[in-house]
Amino acid sequence: MKTLAFGLAVAVSLFMLAVPPYVVADCLERISLSPPSEGEGVDGVGLAAISSTDSRQTFTVEVDIDVPAGTPLYVFANGEPAGTITFLPGAATLELSTASGGRLPSGLDPVCSIGPIWITDAVGTTLLTGSF
Repeated sequence: MKTLAFGLAVAVSLFMLAVPPYVVADCLERISLSPPSEGEGVDGVGLAAISSTDSRQTFTVEVDIDVPAGTPLYVFANGEPAGTITFLPGAATLELSTASGGRLPSGLDPVCSIGPIWITDAVGTTLLTGSF
């Protein structure tokens, strides 16, 4: 599991380094996602990142969790649904961006105001959580 967590951390770090150095961000933050304290022994890790410039907002969530392949995972931010990802062995990623005219879901715009994030399964059990 430590190898997977390290790999996930490296992937997000490389993503963040891909932002050109001349871009001044309105916000640029990363957090770790972990099982809630009342979790029933859920084995998983995750990372979330937000970035905003004058022309682009991006919200990214990556998770690696001990669930069967094909399991749908639901991402919530600020109490609003952000998206659904299907877990495949290795990691699952949700990336939302305003690039190319895209829009962010309700409650996520602006990304700099995102606070709590949580990942649930289909029955609503919180698997991972964190906050900016």
